[in-house]
Amino acid sequence: MLRQPTTQCCNRKYIGANLTDGMYQGIYGSSKKHDADLDQVIKRAFQSGLDKIIITAGTHNETIQALELCSKYENLYTTCGYHPTRCSEFNESNENEILNQIFELYEKNSEKIVAIGEFGLDYERTQFCNIEQQKRYFEFQLKHLISLNKPLFLHNRAASQDLYDILYKYRDQITKGGVIHSFDGTLDEALQFIQLGYFIGLNGCSMKTQTNLDVIKQLPLDKILVETDAPWCGIKPSHTSYSHIKTQFTSETVKKEKWASGKMVKDRNEPCTIIQICEVIHSIRGNQESFEDLCEKIYFNTKQLFFSNQ
Repeated sequence: MLRQPTTQCCNRKYIGANLTDGMYQGIYGSSKKHDADLDQVIKRAFQSGLDKIIITAGTHNETIQALELCSKYENLYTTCGYHPTRCSEFNESNENEILNQIFELYEKNSEKIVAIGEFGLDYERTQFCNIEQQKRYFEFQLKHLISLNKPLFLHNRAASQDLYDILYKYRDQITKGGVIHSFDGTLDEALQFIQLGYFIGLNGCSMKTQTNLDVIKQLPLDKILVETDAPWCGIKPSHTSYSHIKTQFTSETVKKEKWASGKMVKDRNEPCTIIQICEVIHSIRGNQESFEDLCEKIYFNTKQLFFSNQ
C-alpha cells in the first residue's frame, strides 16, 4: 500500500516535474507501451498531499504544453526558457524571434509562469549542444529575461564554475535569486551558490552516493528545496539514500508492459514520491528536528522563492 504521509507539510509545494514527458503518455523512446495516464499521475500527486507543482519546461513548445496542463489544473505552474541541451534551436538569425516568443508567452501567462528556465549549462551532454553555444545562449537568455523579475530555475552538470561566473556577472541585476536544480556537486560548490543567493534543489539524483549525502547533511536547511525531476531521478535500491526512506511504492508498481489503470510504472518516477526525498534529508540530518518541522521549513523555502505573493 502507498503510505500516506503523517503530515502534508512536506508535500504542499515542490519544484521540478517534467509532466510533458512522453512517458506519461505511455511512450518510452519511440515505442507506445500503455495508455496515457498523466491525469492519474497528477491525481496521485494531489491525493498524497501536494497542492502545487512546478512543471519544468525546456523549450518554447514544452512551455505551451505545460500551460495547457496548467489550464486544466489550478495548482500547476511552469517555467519558460531553453534547456542547455536544446540550445541548438538558437542561432544568430532566430535568437531574437525565440526571445520574443518567450516574452509573448509570459505576458499572456504571467500568473502561471513562476520561473525562468530550465536553463543553464550541461557539460556532460555536449553532443546536443557544444559548450560555447551553451554559454552563449544561457547568457543571452539570462541578460534579457531577468527583466521579467522571476526566480531562475538553473541546470548544472559538471559546469559549476562557468555557471557561477555568469551568474556572478549579473548578480546586481538578478533580484529574485533562484535554485540550482538537481544538485549533485561538492559542498564548496553548493556554498558558493548559496552565498550568491541561490537555493539548492535536491532529488534522487542528488542522493546516489555517501559523498552526496555527506554534502546534503551540511547544507543549511533554509537553503534546501525538494523535487523529483519526474519521470527521472527516482531513488533506486542501488543508491546509498535508499536505506533512509520509509515510504515504499513497490506494491503499487508494475512494469510498463503490464500497466493497468491506477498503477504506477516501475522505474518511472512520479511527483507523489517527493516524500522520500524529505525522509532522506530528515534521516541524514540525524533527526535534528521533527519530520513535520523539517517539511514545514522546506515548504517555507519554496513559498519564499516562487510563491511569495500568495
